[in-house]
Amino acid sequence: MQTINKIASIILIFSLVLISSCKLQETKEDPKFTIISQAVNDSTGPFYISVEDYPKERKSLPIGIFDSGTGGLAVLNTIYELDSYNNNSHNTGGDGILDFSSERFIYLADEANMPYGRYDSEGKADFLRELVIKDVRFLLGSSYYTSPEDSIANDDKEAVKAIVIACNTATAYGLKTVQDAVDYWGLDIRIMGIIDAGSRAVLTGMEEYENTIIGVLATEGTCSSGGYPKSIKNSFTIQYPDKEIAIVQQAGIGLAGAIDGDLNYLDPEASVPRDSQVYQGPDIGHPNYAIDITLWDEYNFEGGNSLMTEYDEKGELIHAQLNSVNNYIRYMVTHMINNILEEFPGKKLSRVILGCTHYPYFEEQIKEHFLYLKGMNATYDALIDENIQFIDPSESLASELYQYLKENDLWGSDKNENSQFFISVPNSLLDENMLDEKGEFPYEYKYGRIINSSLQYVKLVPFSDQWINESIRSRMKLNIPYTYRMIYGE
Repeated sequence: MQTINKIASIILIFSLVLISSCKLQETKEDPKFTIISQAVNDSTGPFYISVEDYPKERKSLPIGIFDSGTGGLAVLNTIYELDSYNNNSHNTGGDGILDFSSERFIYLADEANMPYGRYDSEGKADFLRELVIKDVRFLLGSSYYTSPEDSIANDDKEAVKAIVIACNTATAYGLKTVQDAVDYWGLDIRIMGIIDAGSRAVLTGMEEYENTIIGVLATEGTCSSGGYPKSIKNSFTIQYPDKEIAIVQQAGIGLAGAIDGDLNYLDPEASVPRDSQVYQGPDIGHPNYAIDITLWDEYNFEGGNSLMTEYDEKGELIHAQLNSVNNYIRYMVTHMINNILEEFPGKKLSRVILGCTHYPYFEEQIKEHFLYLKGMNATYDALIDENIQFIDPSESLASELYQYLKENDLWGSDKNENSQFFISVPNSLLDENMLDEKGEFPYEYKYGRIINSSLQYVKLVPFSDQWINESIRSRMKLNIPYTYRMIYGE
């Protein structure tokens, strides 16, 4: 009888614990973004993740990386070419063997929804966060499409053991959101963002900070988030609690889009200024991104097809639309220096963070225009350090990823020939989608969408020449050879 009573007591205690657990589940607050709950509750939906089946042994899994476009491939290249550690002991010091040579990667370029930098300025910061959730969900999940015309998804994509957000804007707006989402899903997967890594890197070795200015070149979204200034100041205060550091941001209006060939910012076939509903870059008289005629010499714009101009009957310039990556760079750099002239006339710009994954591709062109302005007159000369340094945050991020794998014993033993690359394309089978004649999202539709629609706006398909144009492939082959070989095997 006593034994029966003990058993009954144990059953009662277990039942109470179970009931209490269920009540906790019932009272758990629903997430703001419905995709977070759909990902684990709707097994028939396009965003489902089978968290119960997620691999427990993860050493052999690839590393996931995503960006709003192809710019993050430069981050992958930096990670893969790292040789700062001994591959056997894992101690600091290169050994002639690439540190990530035994790792595989899965990369996602959310090309159809880029540029991410415009969502906040269009009042769509939450939609951007939802996109970041979808990017992470894809890397954790198993589904993808062979082509956008397919109605049934493949279900054999591998899971990942860690995720790197290569995109600065996605990090600024979405890092905390996706960390909370992964926690909600019950998955112990580390997600790393690029901003803190870049902030620590820009301060490394800095001694004369009193008269120094740190510049941040980034997208509109990254700049408006204040992510870099906040992160830099936090790191700086740890070293110098009673001091301040001068920081100037400049948004590269349309630059990331131009680099990735977004027709809203750059159209190789254009020969005259385009309608303002189509062209979204700087222009004469633009309410937000005006080209300042008084700075015409400073801009030093390329002419010809690179600058779409129009004059009125009086011969006055009424349109000047940028139509080359170099002209977007020159606009951005010129405005940064003039902002410094107004804010910190007695200090000197010595370090600049390239706070968008697309910008390191064009570091030489960016530096070239800083030095062009420095040589214009004594005023600009005093503002720009002759040894100005450019900081690529991906270098610091690569080291942090290495340390994470080391500390958690997650080193793989494969070769990266099996790395995979995916890109988003508009879902032409979705009736609700609005596409232009080239099959892309029109600007107003792209930035007019709302959260929690549960619609599959894009399909994620493997890289192919159909989605990556020749100019981008050529730039990749020249500037990021390791990544290029991973993709094309050449």
